[in-house]
Amino acid sequence: MNQQSNAIYMVAIDHGKSNWKHSNFAQYSRKSWERWCEKNGVDFFCVTEHDDRYGYPIWNKLNVIDVCKEYDKIGIVDCDTMININAPNIFDTLEDGVSGVLDDSNYNWIYHSVKNYGVYFSDKLDYEKYINAGVVFLDNNSLKVYKQLQDFYFTHQEELDSWNKGGGREQTLFNYHLQLWDYKINIIPPCWNLLGLHRREMLHHNWQEEPVTNPQNPFEWVNLEGKEPHYVKYGYIYHFTGFPIEHREQIMKYTWELDSGVL
Repeated sequence: MNQQSNAIYMVAIDHGKSNWKHSNFAQYSRKSWERWCEKNGVDFFCVTEHDDRYGYPIWNKLNVIDVCKEYDKIGIVDCDTMININAPNIFDTLEDGVSGVLDDSNYNWIYHSVKNYGVYFSDKLDYEKYINAGVVFLDNNSLKVYKQLQDFYFTHQEELDSWNKGGGREQTLFNYHLQLWDYKINIIPPCWNLLGLHRREMLHHNWQEEPVTNPQNPFEWVNLEGKEPHYVKYGYIYHFTGFPIEHREQIMKYTWELDSGVL
């Protein structure tokens, strides 16, 4: 029996149309995933050069259909995620289909995103199957959903590249394609994509103690007294979406040092 081949695919591109520079914080995401992949025998691909066919860097995610077409199972992860070095190899337990964490981190954002992008579709989305697109695992057969999304993008490129109605770029469109094309969607535990860390008070190390933060900067880590914050203690993959860019770099650097035993 042939050994299963697995890959992780990430896009970390600095680009003029992007509102921020990914490289400042993505370095910690990249190092985190590289280390975990090496430990678990998983190939790692990080795209840093922009494909000029796309208007925004995020759409380079669609090129996974070419880069990872020979792999049995693939993970597509955003460059504001990090994985715990001790996280088990999720590829060993994944079911066929598309696996992701239910996105319940901001229902107001999701509602308006679905409403705005719904103009392209006649069917409604099932919110109980709406997954976060920043951490997705799938088998080779399901990889074609990104080809379908790519075709959709090129058909509506002018509108999508000038989109100013809010609701993100690819996530809701990705979910529409999953559901309308009847892909098998597996909802996996939240530990595989911890979202809304600040909103859920996952940054602190004890629910009962006073938060150890700078009142002038609620995202600044001052002193955790050697105690692991909740997201490190209970999560495998940490997703730092929603943080201001300057704070995102700071907290990801801290997480890398903590996970590396520097602190």
